[in-house]
Amino acid sequence: MKHTMKKLLVTLCAASMLFVTGCSDKNSETEPTAAPEATTTPAATAAPETSTTPEPTTPAISDITEAEIIESLNTGIIINEVSGNVYKTERNANPISSNIFCADPTAVEYEGRLYVYGTNDTQQAEQDTVNDYDQIKSLVVFSTDDMVNWVYHGRIETGKIAPWIYNSWAPSIASRVEADGLTHFYLYFSNSGAGVGVITATHPLGPWSDPLGKPLVYQNMPGLENCPAPFDPGVCIDENGVGWLSFGGGVEAAGNQVHTLVPKVVRLGADMLSFDSEFVSIDAPYFFEASELNYIDGTYYYTYSTDWQSRGAGWDYEGMSTPPTCSMAYLTTRTPLDSDSWEYKGAYFYNSGQNAAGESGMRWGNNHTHFCEYQGTNYILHHTLLLEELMGGTAGFRSLMVDYLPMNPETQEIPITAASRKGVAQIKLLDPYLENNGAVMFTSADIGYTNVPAHEGVAAKSAANGAWIYVRGADFGYGASEFTAEVKGNGRIEVRLDDLSNEAVAFIEFDCSEYTKVRSTDFAPFDGRNHNIYLVFSSTDIELASWQFTKNEESLRPEEAISVTETPYETLVISAQAENPGPSPSSVLEMTKDGDYSVTSSAFAPESEMLNLGFINTDKEATYKVFVKSLGFETENGIVEIPVEVELNPTSNTANGLANGWGGKGVGTVIYGTAENGIVAAETTISWIGYRMALIVDGAEVPFTSVTYNLSVSGLVFD
Repeated sequence: MKHTMKKLLVTLCAASMLFVTGCSDKNSETEPTAAPEATTTPAATAAPETSTTPEPTTPAISDITEAEIIESLNTGIIINEVSGNVYKTERNANPISSNIFCADPTAVEYEGRLYVYGTNDTQQAEQDTVNDYDQIKSLVVFSTDDMVNWVYHGRIETGKIAPWIYNSWAPSIASRVEADGLTHFYLYFSNSGAGVGVITATHPLGPWSDPLGKPLVYQNMPGLENCPAPFDPGVCIDENGVGWLSFGGGVEAAGNQVHTLVPKVVRLGADMLSFDSEFVSIDAPYFFEASELNYIDGTYYYTYSTDWQSRGAGWDYEGMSTPPTCSMAYLTTRTPLDSDSWEYKGAYFYNSGQNAAGESGMRWGNNHTHFCEYQGTNYILHHTLLLEELMGGTAGFRSLMVDYLPMNPETQEIPITAASRKGVAQIKLLDPYLENNGAVMFTSADIGYTNVPAHEGVAAKSAANGAWIYVRGADFGYGASEFTAEVKGNGRIEVRLDDLSNEAVAFIEFDCSEYTKVRSTDFAPFDGRNHNIYLVFSSTDIELASWQFTKNEESLRPEEAISVTETPYETLVISAQAENPGPSPSSVLEMTKDGDYSVTSSAFAPESEMLNLGFINTDKEATYKVFVKSLGFETENGIVEIPVEVELNPTSNTANGLANGWGGKGVGTVIYGTAENGIVAAETTISWIGYRMALIVDGAEVPFTSVTYNLSVSGLVFD
C-alpha cells in the first residue's frame, strides 16, 4: 500500500432526490466522471455539508409494491478489480470510521442505539494541510447498536445553526425527558477556546437549534478569573434530573503547575441553559484540557487530560504516582460544589503513543475521552491519529476509537489502560432482513458520502472503480433469495460473502438518475448462518441509500457464535527510531497465514535521522519466524528497494532487530545493498549513538520519509 496519496472527494448533491423515478431500461454508455481530487494532505473522503436530521420513517422494502421495485439489469458489467485503498483493516474495530477524521467524542443512548458525536477534523482536512482546528465549524455524528458496524449520519453545521461561533470543538451531550413528554438533547460544544455554546434538539440527529443565540460560557465572565480558556465542556444529569457542567483549559502564566485550580464545575438551571450555582474550582493535578463529567451510582466522575510538562517538583499526593505525560486522569465526589470533596484517583488512560509496555506503536497526540455504559458494558471513547497514520499523513487529523473501560462502580476504581487497534467485540449480529442504512459499515475502500434530501439522511457513494463496503457479522438464519437496494447512478453492485475475492452471490445493475429500489434477479445458494458482507461497486458516483435481503427458507439454520465471522491473526509490530525531528516510525502487520507480506511504516520528516531500521515485538510464545527480504524507502522520486535477507526471531531480545546505529560499524560502512545503492552508516548529530542510516542512490544520499518492510512469515500457529 502506498503511504502517500490523494484522496478522491465525493461531489456533494444539492438537488432534491425522489423516491422511485428516472431509471432507464439500459445502462448508459457514458463513462462515469471521477470525483475531484483533494488538494490537501491525505484526507478522508468528503462528507455532506448539511445538518443531520432525524432518520426518516421510510417504508420497508417488503411494504413496497412490485411496481415500485425495478428488476436488475443484466448487461454483463464485470468488476475486474477491487480497490486497495483500505486503511482501517477488516480485522480491527478501530478506528470506528474508515473515511472520516473526527475527535473529542461524546455519546448518548437513544432507543437502543448509541450515538457518538465528535469534532469534525475532516472539515479542516478539506480546507487546509495542517490541523490547527481553525476551519472547524461543524460536528459529526455516528451511531451503532453492535459496537463494530457504524452508520455515519453526516454533519451538524454549528456554524449555520449558531453563526456567532468562532469554531465548534469537543462536544458533550446529555438527554432528559421534559414536561412535553419528549426526550430533549442538550449538546454543549467548545466555541474555539473562548467559551461554551449549546444547541438543542428532540432527536439525536436533530434538527438542532440555538436557544440562547450567544455563548453560555465566555472568557472573563464573572467568576472565571482563573480560567484562561473556558472550553471543553462536560455535561451530566444526576438521578434527580439536575444538570451539571464542567469546563476549562490552559494554565495561569505564574500559577502552580500541579495545582492550577483552572477547571470549573457548576450546577445548571432547570432549563439546562443557565446556571444555578457559582463556579467551583476543581483541583486536578497537572491539568491541561479535555474536561468531561459522568454520574454513576451516586458518584460524579470528573475526567481530564494532564499536561505535557515534565513530572517532578511539587507533586504532593503521598503514595500515588504522577500521571503519565498527557494521559487521562480522574477525580470523584458526591458533592460537586464542595471543592475540597473532589478526590484525585489517578490516571486511567495512557496517551495514544504509550501503553504499559512503553511505546505503543501509535503516534503521540492530544488526548480526550468519554466513557459510557452501553448494553451492560463499560466503554471508553477516545481519539488517536491512527487513520491518518495508516494513510501516511502527518498533519494531525484525528480519528475516533473505542475500547473497553475496566471500571468498578462500587469502588470507583479505574485501572489504567491504553488505546488498541483491535478495539471491542461485536455484541449482536446485524439483521440483513431489515432495511439497513447504506452508510452502515465496519470498514470500506474509496467510499464517501452524499446527502439524500428526500430521506433527510446520508447515502454511501463510491469514489473509484471497485470501491467497496464491508459489514461485519450478519445473521442469515433463513438464507437469502434476493438482494434489494435503493441506489442512484450507473453501474453494478455485487454482494460477496466472507471474503472480498469470493464470487458474487448476487448483484444488481442499474442506470438511474434518481434514487430507485433495484432487486437482484438471482441469488446463489450458500451454507452457514453468520456471514460478513461485502458490497462492491463497479464504478464511481454510485450512491447507496439502503439495502435489504429477503429470506429464502422457513426453517432457521443452526445457531453460530458471533465470533465465527472473525479472522484469527497475530500482530507484528516493527518499531524503528528516527530523531530530529520525530515521531519515530512504526509498522503494524496483522498476519493471518504463512506467506509474503509488505507493511509500510508511519511517515516521518525527510530531515529525520534514522538511527535503527526496526525491531519486532518480542513474544516468547511465538512460533513464527520473520524473514526480511528487502526494505523499500519512500523518496520524492518513488520507492527505492534495497535487499536485506535477514531473519528475525520474535522470541529473542537480541535477534529481533535489523541494523542499528549501536552496531559498532564505522561511518561509510555498507549496511545493506551496495555503496552505490544501499544503506550506509553515516555521521549523525546525535551524541549518544554511533551513526545514522543513510540511503544512497547512484552514489548520492537521498532523503526518505517511510520504510516498507517486505517480509516472509513462516511457522505461524493459532491457538
